[in-house]
Amino acid sequence: MSPTACLTVLMFALAMAVAGSASASPPSATRDSRGAVPPEAGGAMSRSVVQAPAQGAQVGGPAFGFAYTPPASPGLKAIYKRVRDADLWRQVPELQAIDGMFALPRPLRFVTAECGEFGAFYHPEDTEVVLCYETLRTLYERGQAHQKALGLGDDHPLHYVRANVRFIVLHETGHALVDLLDLPVTGRQEDAVDQLATILMLRFAGLDETPDEVVGNLRLAANWMLSDSTGAYDLAAYADEHALGEQRYFNLQCLIYGTDPEGFAGMVKANQLTAARAAGCAREMRSASRAWVRLLVPYLAPGYEAYGVEAARYLQRSG
Repeated sequence: MSPTACLTVLMFALAMAVAGSASASPPSATRDSRGAVPPEAGGAMSRSVVQAPAQGAQVGGPAFGFAYTPPASPGLKAIYKRVRDADLWRQVPELQAIDGMFALPRPLRFVTAECGEFGAFYHPEDTEVVLCYETLRTLYERGQAHQKALGLGDDHPLHYVRANVRFIVLHETGHALVDLLDLPVTGRQEDAVDQLATILMLRFAGLDETPDEVVGNLRLAANWMLSDSTGAYDLAAYADEHALGEQRYFNLQCLIYGTDPEGFAGMVKANQLTAARAAGCAREMRSASRAWVRLLVPYLAPGYEAYGVEAARYLQRSG
């Protein structure tokens, strides 16, 4: 097949995948009586209620810090006011769930700020995860385009922002945990923290969210990964520390599929994942989940021992 033909096939597949990932009603997976994906389905730890330490228990993990830095640019002031008034950081359920869970050597702060560019960053010198106001603006614009293209409801742009903020912030939190806990990572760290962000969203989503809503949020994150896809890249793109957007997209789709291959069989039929890749996704999800559990459990703070017991059972069951 010629390079031109290959590119055409790739872009057609991606177009079909984006349409599928944006669907308001993604294929449903089989659920247990609690509404969680059964652990046996793909080896991922199922959702459970976050257990706070017992009253009076000594908790060793420092609490996260949250701040909203006023921007200098007039065009960003409205965004700043909105996220500050809404207390955005405390609206990220996964972040609230793991706040204080780990015995970090020093406190980790989460800050919104003007950056002069799109992005979110972990700054080890300041022990800060920074979410840029420019990112929130760009995500909202992308959400508006997504809404228009698919004829979705008026609330979709904000839903798009919230879903992607959660994934982006958890991705950067992964970098912070790797740094602060000196966790070993073999392979590309960017891919590893994408896996962690996915696992955290699947496990610690809000208790008022249905499993399908959780998966829908992950699919909006996957959609964003294709936002700048052209199918044509230069040497700098291939050499970048991040995988290409298309690769990140399919990696995330694979993790979703891997939680329940039977329940998400429609993803392959809808060209959201190739059959060849799908065949190994349950194994990929199980491997990623087990690896992150093994890495993080030794750093559970006092008062969170119940998670260690649960993790030991999971590792024994999924081995």
